[in-house]
Amino acid sequence: MKKLMVVALALVMGCSFGTVLALDPFDPEDAARDGDLDGLSNLEEFIHGTDPYDPDSDSDTLPDGWEAYYDEHRAAWFPGGPNYDRCARYDSDGDGLYDVNVDPAYKYSPVNREDALDTPDDDLWTNLQEYVAGTDPTNPDTDTDGWRDDMDPEPLIPNGVPGPGNSWGNIGPNPNPSPDPNPGPGPDPTWPHSGQAQGSGLGAALSHSWETYTVRGL
Repeated sequence: MKKLMVVALALVMGCSFGTVLALDPFDPEDAARDGDLDGLSNLEEFIHGTDPYDPDSDSDTLPDGWEAYYDEHRAAWFPGGPNYDRCARYDSDGDGLYDVNVDPAYKYSPVNREDALDTPDDDLWTNLQEYVAGTDPTNPDTDTDGWRDDMDPEPLIPNGVPGPGNSWGNIGPNPNPSPDPNPGPGPDPTWPHSGQAQGSGLGAALSHSWETYTVRGL
């Protein structure tokens, strides 16, 4: 019986070894790690309420880091700048000037799978389609060439060529068919992500109970 218990304990330790390395309530340095490679550190996973072992906590195909990034980094316009009159619809900072295209109250949430099908900016692509195409879900004209993303044959390459469908108000035929909504593995989610607390002295801010809870999977 004693030998059986030793074998069982060894199996448990072997299976959970990587987990213990990823989250240790007694290790202040694990707050900066990104064990699931979704672009969020363990500290940021804690802040956003996401699963540090699942790069897509809400199973909506959008990586947690992608959603968190665009929730914190909205495209902005300024009077006199390109596309200001077309894109600036909301005042995000209360200064009386419109400066963003997406309602500031809208949240790109890594824990809400329904938002994958939302169309928060002024193009007609869902957040999932924006992710597949590599476009900015907070900017209806990612390449700033005057073509709305969903009508732009090359939404990531400024072409500056007027043509059929190059009208903000008239949808018309779409020369760029919508990407497959079920693309399988998506693009490599590597994008700049500054994070909310990196380098701010909060490296040990993960609560002992959260790390213990997550490690044990309770």
